[in-house]
Amino acid sequence: MEFNPVKSKLNLIYTGSLLIILIIFIVVLYLFISGAIKNEEIEQLNRFFEKEKHDFVKEIYEHGYEKNKDHEHEHERLEYQPGKNVFYYIFDNSASLVEGEETVEGLAQYLNKNDLDSLPLKFTKEMELKETHVLLIRFPLQVQEKSLGSVIIGMDITDEKHLIQRIIWILLLLTLLFSILFAWAGNFFAGQAMKPIQTAFQTQRKFVSDASHELRTPLSIFYSSIDVLAREERENLSPFGREILEDVKNESEMMKKLLNDLLFLARNDQKNFELDLEEIDLSHLLHSLSKRFRRIVPAHLSLEEYIQNGISMKADKVRIEQLIYILLDNAIRYTTEGKITCSLVSDGTEIVIRIKDTGPGIPLADLNHIFDRFYRGDSSRKRDGSGLGLAIAKAIVDAHRGKIEVKSEIDKGTEFVISFQVK
Repeated sequence: MEFNPVKSKLNLIYTGSLLIILIIFIVVLYLFISGAIKNEEIEQLNRFFEKEKHDFVKEIYEHGYEKNKDHEHEHERLEYQPGKNVFYYIFDNSASLVEGEETVEGLAQYLNKNDLDSLPLKFTKEMELKETHVLLIRFPLQVQEKSLGSVIIGMDITDEKHLIQRIIWILLLLTLLFSILFAWAGNFFAGQAMKPIQTAFQTQRKFVSDASHELRTPLSIFYSSIDVLAREERENLSPFGREILEDVKNESEMMKKLLNDLLFLARNDQKNFELDLEEIDLSHLLHSLSKRFRRIVPAHLSLEEYIQNGISMKADKVRIEQLIYILLDNAIRYTTEGKITCSLVSDGTEIVIRIKDTGPGIPLADLNHIFDRFYRGDSSRKRDGSGLGLAIAKAIVDAHRGKIEVKSEIDKGTEFVISFQVK
């Protein structure tokens, strides 16, 4: 079992969880700060309007009086006062500027150019002009529900914008810093969490290896003794005794196979599994295995082969034969009707073996676990066997640097695809 992927996954979950919490906190903090600043600015402009509202109305009246008195001149008073924080523009009903104080030169012309009539009677707007950020609020001027015009009150918020930008950069740098810190902490704590698991796994793996190895000798003696007893004392045993003896012999055979399987996997786990590599005729091997299985295939099944001739590879012949045997045996065991197909093809760069059946299929929830040891997912499948076959098959494929995949559909069948790269 490889612990590095598990450790990496734990680290990713730990770091990702903390990072998501941090990002949510930063976003909420940013929205809170920027919202509080903007609300305070709007409140300040509202207070300014309430304080100066009477004077604004007075200016509208004076402008109307002077305009009626002198039809040739319209008096427009606009003062440029860059030192002020709050500025305003008074407009009459015809959207003509009556009076104003501005801190951003040219803003009044910009507002006239963008047609005030197209804007709502009351609005709040942020804009940028000449690298200066301003907040504008338009208020209607009315006396006894009679519209006299409007006033636009503004505030230079460049400093506040720069403050918010600095806050954003600080928060981004903090996010980066804490991401690195979380990754380091996650790697450390994941490593600490994996230590007892690794220790327990190593102990369990050593126990399985030692137990499998130590039990082989007494089990072999037990199996041989039963075989001798069956030959020498067969005539002296009653029919019931012979039946019991046959059952014990079958069970000992199953136990012997289970121990061999466990020992194989234990050696593979401890990297003591060595392949006896040689150049083998893979096409001939599959033809031979298909022929052998065809003799034992039940009458309700058919075994078809589509094997490309002349394909060879450097591999352990015994283990490849064991691999194909496991897959064909499973296909026959779990297929009640239809056919089993064994195919072998190569395109010069890759060798692909396919074992396909028309059995009940494997549920989607079980597909990710079928190579796990002793895994039993589908209650409709038979319970004979040790549950180690596919785990051994995967170990053999991995040892040959190959890849094994499974495709399955319920009530349509299952297909195992094994691929080896041609060196």
